[in-house]
Amino acid sequence: MLFQSITLIAFLGVMPSQSPPNIKDGDMVALVGGTLIEREQVSGYWETELTRRLTGQKVRFRNLGWSGDTVYGHARAGFGSTADGYKRLIEHINVVKPTVTLFAYGANESFEGETGASAFQKGYEKLLKDLSGTKSKSILLSPLWHENMGPPLPDAAPHNLNLQAYGKMIDDIAKANQANFYDLFQSKTSCEAMLGKSMKLTSNGIHPTELGYYLLSNDISRAFGLDEELWQVAIDTAGGAISSKGCNVEAAGKMTWKVTDKMLPRPVVPGFASLNLSPRTIAIKNLPKGTYKLLVDGKDVMVKNSEDWGRGVVISSGPDFDQVEMMRKMILEKNRQYFHRWRPQNETYLLGFRKHEQGQNARELPQFDPIVAAKEEEVFKLNKSITRTYSLMESK
Repeated sequence: MLFQSITLIAFLGVMPSQSPPNIKDGDMVALVGGTLIEREQVSGYWETELTRRLTGQKVRFRNLGWSGDTVYGHARAGFGSTADGYKRLIEHINVVKPTVTLFAYGANESFEGETGASAFQKGYEKLLKDLSGTKSKSILLSPLWHENMGPPLPDAAPHNLNLQAYGKMIDDIAKANQANFYDLFQSKTSCEAMLGKSMKLTSNGIHPTELGYYLLSNDISRAFGLDEELWQVAIDTAGGAISSKGCNVEAAGKMTWKVTDKMLPRPVVPGFASLNLSPRTIAIKNLPKGTYKLLVDGKDVMVKNSEDWGRGVVISSGPDFDQVEMMRKMILEKNRQYFHRWRPQNETYLLGFRKHEQGQNARELPQFDPIVAAKEEEVFKLNKSITRTYSLMESK
């Protein structure tokens, strides 16, 4: 019945089964799943987006993704059995003591279609039950849709029916286990609208590109219940009136203002500045006719004529954008160090069946912990609002 009713699901969509968990200072968030999760740490846009929407809060993230993984722990088995892989999956999650866990399973299992549906449901429910001791709040993502890449790759339509059916199952699993569900499949329409016909979200129909991860980061934030207020500033130089959203603005001189953001701006994807999902717009009205340069903390940002300033211009560079990019790079470095901690390249010799040869060197793995913690502190220092000085001066 589930697979026969998928056409109706495609039109109605799937609503979240519970309110998203309230992320708070001190939380540990585990990201668990297959390739979709593991490759997130290559660009870091998901974690960066979540972090910036938690301004001033110390929330830690641990990426436990493993390419090709399933709810049964298949990919983590190494040289062992599926049971060994599942045991390792449980251990990987338990060791980080998460307070919130994001699960992204179902994409790999969906290739089994209706034949594998029952086993998938039982496996997912067992996984959640076996992790109940963590007391972690859970968010279950549906699989991403299969993007149609055209020939010579196969038609994605049949697989998308399976993906939607598995998404519906995951929603049912979430409801039965007091977990939150977020339908990542439904972001297809909005992403395709932003991409247009010439660009693709994935490299092969399944795995997101850097741009794909960037666009999906807004959905991931919504899965966590983290919204943002658009950044808008309007200043009337004639009457001195100031209105703002997403920041606080105070006049500090004739053509100078102190601006304090509520959160850092969204990173701008190199080469895709026009796709910024949360543009910053500033309008400065009633300027004498001429050309004016905007400086932020003394740094040149842009030059526009008075008519453009009056209509409003989009800011996509400046110290705040530099700050969020520094934070993203620090997140990437933190994750790189943590990857070496829990998935060392010579794992077979340190922890596996050849540990009798070099197992004594496994004592070095905990030495990554203070390195990871130090990088994390740098992320926290960068994730703070700074009062900037905005000034407008005539450009000749």
